[in-house]
Amino acid sequence: MEEPKKRVFSPKVETRLTRADINRLDEAAKTAGKSRSDFVRFALLWYLDNLEKLEHDNRETEIAKSIKYATDQHVKAINSGTDRICKMLARQGAAIGTLYELSWMALPDDENARKAFDAANTIAKQKMRKYVEKDENELAQSFKKVVSSP
Repeated sequence: MEEPKKRVFSPKVETRLTRADINRLDEAAKTAGKSRSDFVRFALLWYLDNLEKLEHDNRETEIAKSIKYATDQHVKAINSGTDRICKMLARQGAAIGTLYELSWMALPDDENARKAFDAANTIAKQKMRKYVEKDENELAQSFKKVVSSP
């Protein structure tokens, strides 16, 4: 006795395309060396296989945009703070220059007084340089700890 033939299930999928899209499809299939139905089958299966990856890529793009926006905001805030500090230092420098000139003008017309003023000025600069270098080193060490900490 002969076994009955098993039916093979092969459903059809139909879609409607504009004439321009059909022409593009025919051209792409011809370039690939496939029939229209084989080309569409391959494209549809590729899309289904890669759908999760495409969605994942879209999420990564959104995350990257968010990170870039946050980074830009941080850079703006840092630049704003830097501008404020620079302006403050410029005002402080002008005030110190004014005090220096007033002190110099108030000196008696005596060479010893001017030498004493210059000596005091040199000592003050040396002390400030010493403290600034110490502060810079301490700050650099604390930043190294922050940057290198896991």
